Amino acid sequence: MNKTTKTVVIIFLFLLLGGLFGYTVGSSIKSIDKSKNITQVLKDNCDCKEVNQIIYAKGIQYGSNGLSTEKGEYQLVDCKFFSVKKEAQKIQDLLSSKIKGFNTVDLLELEFVNGNRSETIIIKNGEIQ
Repeated sequence: MNKTTKTVVIIFLFLLLGGLFGYTVGSSIKSIDKSKNITQVLKDNCDCKEVNQIIYAKGIQYGSNGLSTEKGEYQLVDCKFFSVKKEAQKIQDLLSSKIKGFNTVDLLELEFVNGNRSETIIIKNGEIQ
């Protein structure tokens, strides 16, 4: 290989690595935005005393609900509603309509805590389980 070819290959490799780095940073920023957006939608549309984000993680994880690459857990405390299932459906519809790419979130756990009672709803890839 002559010097010019080596230079072109090196420049191409640096551009490829730069593109990969840019993509990774962009993905990370978008996941942070989804986390904030989900929290905001829950706070704005649920009649709860508290909405707490427990965790929002991006990366390969394995837990009781299977393998996921993007996972969020939220706790909704002392909410006013008639049925957990209907409230979960309302939340799922709102998140799907207001958050771009919501169906790419592998696992979303919503824990409703009312008094001594607690119930968890799981949404995988935008669908209630």
